[in-house]
Amino acid sequence: MVRRSRLLLSLGVFAAVAVALVAPGTAGARLNPGAQTRVIVVDHISDGAFAALARRGAVGLLRPGVGATTNRRQAFAELVRGAEVKARAGTVGRVRPRIGAEVERGDRLPACNPCIVVELPTARDRMVPNDDLFRIAVIGKGYHGLLTSPRTRIPGLVSVFDVAPTALPSYSASALSWRPASHAVESLASLDQQVGANDRLKFPALCILAGLLLLLALFAFRAAVTAVPAALLVNLFLGATQISNEVLLIAAISAGTAALAFALARLCRSDDALLLLFGGVVALYAVAMVVRPEWQAINPFGPTQNSRFWGIGNQLEVLLFAPLLAGAVIAQRRFGLGGFLAFGCLGLAVMTDNRLGADGGGAIALGVALAVLGWRLFRLRLSGFVALLASAALGVLWLVSRGLADPGPNHLRHAFFGNGAGLLKTLESLVPLSYVPALHAWTMVVPLLLVCVATFAVAWRRAAARSSTDLLLALGVALVTSLLVNDSAAYELAGGIAVLGAAAHFAPTSVPVRLRERVPLLRRVGLTPEAVAPEPPPS
Repeated sequence: MVRRSRLLLSLGVFAAVAVALVAPGTAGARLNPGAQTRVIVVDHISDGAFAALARRGAVGLLRPGVGATTNRRQAFAELVRGAEVKARAGTVGRVRPRIGAEVERGDRLPACNPCIVVELPTARDRMVPNDDLFRIAVIGKGYHGLLTSPRTRIPGLVSVFDVAPTALPSYSASALSWRPASHAVESLASLDQQVGANDRLKFPALCILAGLLLLLALFAFRAAVTAVPAALLVNLFLGATQISNEVLLIAAISAGTAALAFALARLCRSDDALLLLFGGVVALYAVAMVVRPEWQAINPFGPTQNSRFWGIGNQLEVLLFAPLLAGAVIAQRRFGLGGFLAFGCLGLAVMTDNRLGADGGGAIALGVALAVLGWRLFRLRLSGFVALLASAALGVLWLVSRGLADPGPNHLRHAFFGNGAGLLKTLESLVPLSYVPALHAWTMVVPLLLVCVATFAVAWRRAAARSSTDLLLALGVALVTSLLVNDSAAYELAGGIAVLGAAAHFAPTSVPVRLRERVPLLRRVGLTPEAVAPEPPPS
């Protein structure tokens, strides 16, 4: 049994991690602003030419656009503008180019210094899958080694939006930098294999985890409670070891997660140990996204590399709901309102802070779920639920405002420009980007939805304790909210099946701490608990 003082100290460490992550920091990138840089677009850079460019400057791999498809025309438009282009919405005509670029046909590379040489897709009008990475080199201005991007946070991986700020003469926090590398070309070849393998396995890995959790829940194994943290630890290990073999990746996600889940179930037999496990996994991911972002980004549950590069993507967002909401339940039972708020603040900080990826959809879903969970745990009135929801919204907005004040890329910046105009455009874009693709993929989405609903219904029916149904309801609200505000229905439903299976046998053993009715402030905001019967012990 973990002593109460040690547990409080551990929660304090988790809170300190969150405070340190949201506090202002300094960037250590090597930026080399200078005169206007020549940009040359080519159809192809051969292996020999790329090796020669690596000896003269810094090289990397470039993602030519955002989304599932792209072509030469769209990639070129985004390159010279440094911003996303949506041709059907007329964006090409509204956004003016920031730089000029020369086009060279064939394999001939001109001798230039300084310059930026970029390889783009050859399909000019026909849309093609945005699955390939293309070569880029920056020559001169002191660049040598691997290109680094503040947008991708992955050494060697570059976005097409990074070219314009790098070519402009003025200093920009979004410009490319570089890091020394003695074998840059070999490192990029390995990076290309890792990105391709992990992108192909994202949906299969989630389905494997969902099936594993359903089996553990079906046979009532306690390892179901620790399976999601186990999967998250295995996932981070795969990113750290840079495994690109797809057979090994699948074996680690399936067999590795199962073995670690059973081991953690034996170690974490008390609520205190579970709380340390849940909080420790979340804090570990937060530290990894600051210290080594590529470990968190290039793995089976990392974000897809044709939409966003690092941070909390939809896959990881849904999986994190399980330890964050279950940890909030245990923290409330052990420490009352203070423990619940502390764990909730940790989760909102990790979801919202710009240096951790600024997952706006995840922050909204988690904030609503925490409000519902607190309303259920403390038996609050409607005014108490509104107070919790407003507090979560204010906390998220405060974190977002701090991130927007810092220079450089921000995943949420487009949603907060124009005094609300950006938010309206973001909401409008949910229809073509989220709902219409989900309808087109109904043959995959509908079966996943039916399995997810059935899993929730069976878990709810078999729940033996009130805290289990509280957690299930919060998870269900989080999943519905995530489906409404995010754009990857298949990922969210597959992950939802996994987290609902994990919660099916979640039953804390500690006696909940009651709020004191004599506190006037709690009565004024509706946070006075109602009288309830004691919860029966779990079977």
